[in-house]
Amino acid sequence: MLDTLNPTDRLLADIAPFLVSNPEKMGQSTPVPRLTVWTSAYDTRPTAAVFEPMFYAVLSGTKVLIMGANRFDLLAGACATSSFGLPYTHQLTKPSPDLPYVGISLHLDADLLTRVMLDMPTSHHRWTCAVAAAELNGPVEEAFARLVGLVNTPADVGMLAPHYEAELYYRLLQSPMGDTLRQVSQRNERFQQLKTAADWLATNYSKPVVIPELAAAAGMSSTSFHRHFKAVTGHSPLLFQRKVRLMEAKKLLGAGSASVSQVAYEVGYLSPAQFSREYKSMFGSSPKADLQR
Repeated sequence: MLDTLNPTDRLLADIAPFLVSNPEKMGQSTPVPRLTVWTSAYDTRPTAAVFEPMFYAVLSGTKVLIMGANRFDLLAGACATSSFGLPYTHQLTKPSPDLPYVGISLHLDADLLTRVMLDMPTSHHRWTCAVAAAELNGPVEEAFARLVGLVNTPADVGMLAPHYEAELYYRLLQSPMGDTLRQVSQRNERFQQLKTAADWLATNYSKPVVIPELAAAAGMSSTSFHRHFKAVTGHSPLLFQRKVRLMEAKKLLGAGSASVSQVAYEVGYLSPAQFSREYKSMFGSSPKADLQR
């Protein structure tokens, strides 16, 4: 009986058909909306990406997340959640064909999360990082297992998935990760100002940043803005923008339609040499090498 299995094994049993049929595919969608199964039998190099509002569980292997000064080593049985898009570096360590890495992600439905929050007692908001990690156990694990279990009964998804997902959000909001998750729909004015600043930096990655202007728009002094921004995102404002800028550059180089210098100028660098140095520091390979690949 599946109920006699520990939480991790129970989830692995539910998604086993996806792993067997696609052993080499990194990400595979499931019948449950926004739920994706991830698996790999090989180590990966540190890879830059953006951690969107998401709930993530590791079932096998180890996933390392680095967001500025914050590092999370997610072992089997761990989970994490993020409240808004953050540049980060991730890496899979020591998987093998016999013991592959397996994870499950759920992109959050902000509207549903907000409705769940409004039905709950008001909670005092505390400043916290926009990413939190914990062990996958207790009521959170039980609610997540019910949602994931629907992958094997697609006919039930339309009726039951919204209810199971709402239950998962409810349990997450009650958990130690609740303060982070609450930021997705947080009405706190200062947090919203910081999120607006982060969104501006991500959208306007090629433009010069004037910290006093960003701070003034957020209603803070430059010192206070810098401190609060780093506390929430794990990055200074300039480093946040630089990582988004370099990730966009990697996409452009992958398209192969522009030279290294053209890409450097397009993403906002004034010096191709500086661009090459910072690119190699972040990705471990030169932009020229990535363009040639």
